[in-house]
Amino acid sequence: MKLHLIKLFLFLSFFVCLGLFREYVFININNIIYFKYYKNTTVPIPFGFGWLTKFSYATLYYLKYPLTILFVVVYYFSNAFFLKSFSVSFFYIRILKWAYVVIIVTSALLMLYAYFFHQKLNDDEYSISRAFMGIAQSPLISFILFALYLWDKNKFQNHEKRHSSI
Repeated sequence: MKLHLIKLFLFLSFFVCLGLFREYVFININNIIYFKYYKNTTVPIPFGFGWLTKFSYATLYYLKYPLTILFVVVYYFSNAFFLKSFSVSFFYIRILKWAYVVIIVTSALLMLYAYFFHQKLNDDEYSISRAFMGIAQSPLISFILFALYLWDKNKFQNHEKRHSSI
């Protein structure tokens, strides 16, 4: 039990660090985009991001899309590893996979709809798509699945105890 708590704490720490790193990267890219768009030199650009100032506004803006995909992939594999490391049944890992497929496809369809029918990517569909990508770039789905797994496991064990004592 103590080993499981330590492992859970390590995963929570990992997900917090990953989330902070992702936020750090995107906020600083957004700062450079702001710097480029408004020609504002008072925006702080931290060490390690100065090389991005050589790129155009459009390049930096569109760089965020592959970075989003990269972080979705990293979060998917991190979430799957989290579930596997606690010996969660394959059923829950399959749900995780399908949840990611549904989120990504729905998000992509909303983006395509906004682009082709509104000729811009800043309508409500874009906001909903970003919210879906936010869920995909978090441990939320795997935490819910882990809680369901523990609840299901506990329910099964209680059922076994009741029927074995008869």
